[in-house]
Amino acid sequence: MKRLQRILSMVLATTLVSSFGGFAGAEDNADKQPIKQPIQADILSLMRPENAPKSTTIHLDNDVPEAQAAEQHTFNQELISSKGDVLNVEFRFTVKNAAMGEGQWATVEQWLKQLVLSSVQYVQADSESLAHVIYDSYRVQRIAAMPGETGMPAWASEDLLLNDIVCTVPFYPELSVDVNGDATRRLQQRLIDLGYLTGKADGYYGENTRDAVMRLEEYVRDLEQDEINAALGVTPSPAPTATPAPEDDDEKAKTDDEPTAQPGPTPMTVVDGVADGLLQAYLYSDDFKPARADMAVGDEGSDVTRLQTRLNALGYTTDAADGIYGGGTARALRIFQYYSGLDQTGIADGATQALLFSGEAKAPDNAMLTMGSSGDDVSRLQKRLRILGFASIAVDGGYGASTKAGVENLQQYMREMEGEALAATLPPEAVEPAQLTVEVNGVADPLLLDDFYSDSFPAVPDEMATGSEGRDVVRLQRRLSCLEYYYDGLDGQYGSGTVQAVSDFQRRNDLPETGVADRDTMAALFNENARKALKPYILKVSVDDQRVYAYAPDRNGEYTDLVRTMKCSTGRKGTPTPKGTFTDTAPGARWHFFKKFNCWAQYAFYIQGDIMFHSVLYSQKGGSVTQSSVNHLGSRASHGCVRLSVEDAKWIWNNCPANTRVEVY
Repeated sequence: MKRLQRILSMVLATTLVSSFGGFAGAEDNADKQPIKQPIQADILSLMRPENAPKSTTIHLDNDVPEAQAAEQHTFNQELISSKGDVLNVEFRFTVKNAAMGEGQWATVEQWLKQLVLSSVQYVQADSESLAHVIYDSYRVQRIAAMPGETGMPAWASEDLLLNDIVCTVPFYPELSVDVNGDATRRLQQRLIDLGYLTGKADGYYGENTRDAVMRLEEYVRDLEQDEINAALGVTPSPAPTATPAPEDDDEKAKTDDEPTAQPGPTPMTVVDGVADGLLQAYLYSDDFKPARADMAVGDEGSDVTRLQTRLNALGYTTDAADGIYGGGTARALRIFQYYSGLDQTGIADGATQALLFSGEAKAPDNAMLTMGSSGDDVSRLQKRLRILGFASIAVDGGYGASTKAGVENLQQYMREMEGEALAATLPPEAVEPAQLTVEVNGVADPLLLDDFYSDSFPAVPDEMATGSEGRDVVRLQRRLSCLEYYYDGLDGQYGSGTVQAVSDFQRRNDLPETGVADRDTMAALFNENARKALKPYILKVSVDDQRVYAYAPDRNGEYTDLVRTMKCSTGRKGTPTPKGTFTDTAPGARWHFFKKFNCWAQYAFYIQGDIMFHSVLYSQKGGSVTQSSVNHLGSRASHGCVRLSVEDAKWIWNNCPANTRVEVY
């Protein structure tokens, strides 16, 4: 009983200390009228008091005599309130006489964790209420646990003295370089939303995150300066120009007599890359001001850079963030406004910026693509451009010059359609180029891609036949060319060459050979399963074997039937035959003169550039072959061309049309 009375006396001797708002001022005074203070230029001036972190400390007067050995120990427990705020309870202990082992501390910490979790269910999420209810629970449970004959639990030991209970609401741990985890990840995501950080929130506080926090701190300083200017009634003005030096001593004396201006209040936020609790509290609160002012074309500076960074991250532009608000930035912003249901002004007004710099900002369904873009989105675009007759390009996922040209073809096509639709509703003289929204610039912006991928886009043109003309004939010709049926110019005229190409396509794709691009023909042609023109052969050149192999298509249209093997001479050391797959091939002249070597060959068939198949050599046209070129067949002896017997060269020349595939390996 005496021991219980001693403990009661000990734990009831307590002192309560409360503070708020960056731990400056007493909570007890929160409801009183504030005393007018000098102009404040820190984060607290930007926040309502109820959003600032508040801390309450309950101190227990448990001093240990200096003669006794003691150690200090701290335990922290974080939890989430019903509002989503992070609460933190810190317990500070003194252990006297003997140190406690890890197992004993584990028991204490488990008990404290349960104590906090059970206590918070019965209290409002403010620091003072939380501190009191936790203290009361601690006192009751400890007193109840101490009497007994079977031994006290570790947390009820007389050698374990509780000095302080510190409750902070909301709580934000200080974050800096190498402080990693969920709190850092949350900070990074907010910095990304605000355009200060690029990439993904990975929870690693490195140099990029530090630099982003520094940019945030600079912005907060600007907000603080705005508050100062507003309080003083000062309008920011351009930096003053240099004042000319006085021309004479009298003028200089007047200048020296003038009183020196005293420095005014300055922003207090330090730019150090450390996200302290107060900075985070402001950043996550609804007091945070994501934009200082409206922005429009002609504006420059760090706020414009942040705007551009955010637009880029969401996929509305691929331009570098250069801090200059130009036409590209305005167009990207109009596209964002379109997707967000806002007026498409291209002006970064308050409503636009509030949404843009939030987690609710909507990314476009199709991100912007331009020169240098790469990946699956580019491959998807290339494939559709190819199938729908806007480009004859490889689907390689790289946005290069040929893809840009294909996008320009598409843009011109859509611009013409837009003009025709506009002309149908207005008098012809009222249609102005400035009214057309589709720009021919080779940039696949989100709106263009949305239209191109939509069901309303005319993926399959209307029927056409001899005499038809216009942009859809050009699409037809380009698609036939891509499939290697058509080799004439893209003139938009449905003439005899187009008729023949359509007939060849129909025959290859099991359609009636009419030469008329009817509905069924169009559906088959503008389809990813359209069959390419079937060439009689493909030619494979083995540099190791010094042989040329000719393959014909099998029943499945695959080139697997070996029909001819030809001995050859490829390029020798120093002038090797280039390796690769070549399709831009074509028969050349019956007799070809090599000016550099003053000799002739028969049956030239071009592979790439000046590299060709040709016969063994002749000293003069129509003369006899040179025996040395015949003797060297089967070994590397040419200057890069593929040299063959006269019979084999003639066979290729007679049987292989233009665009026959040649593989050199």
